[in-house]
Amino acid sequence: MNKTIYKKIAASIAVVFSLLTIAEGAQVLLGITQPEYAVFTPLLLYNVTMGLVGVFVGVALWINYGWSLSLTTMVVTAHLIVLLFVGVIYITGGDIALHSVNAMIIRVVIWAAITLIARKNVKSIEQN
Repeated sequence: MNKTIYKKIAASIAVVFSLLTIAEGAQVLLGITQPEYAVFTPLLLYNVTMGLVGVFVGVALWINYGWSLSLTTMVVTAHLIVLLFVGVIYITGGDIALHSVNAMIIRVVIWAAITLIARKNVKSIEQN
């Protein structure tokens, strides 16, 4: 299969996942939905902001491999750092819901997959 297809799939996943993140976070921020768990507002704001960033990164990945690979790496790194903070807060009994920890794990896994797919396809295209 054409390597460009994998890049387009990764870019599509990035955009769709980011739009879902924005939609879910915005509903909570606007009071449209009320989760049954404690909402840690700084994490909610981070997630919505990174959702916006994720849409940009997904579009950039769709268009241009060069600098977009760096952006995917930055997104997954930011998510890993936030996951560590959230994990520490949760483990030490802070006001973080297990749902939030699990959501950050999902974000890290998805963005790591996007980054790996992009990295693999950048290398294979450069070798051709």
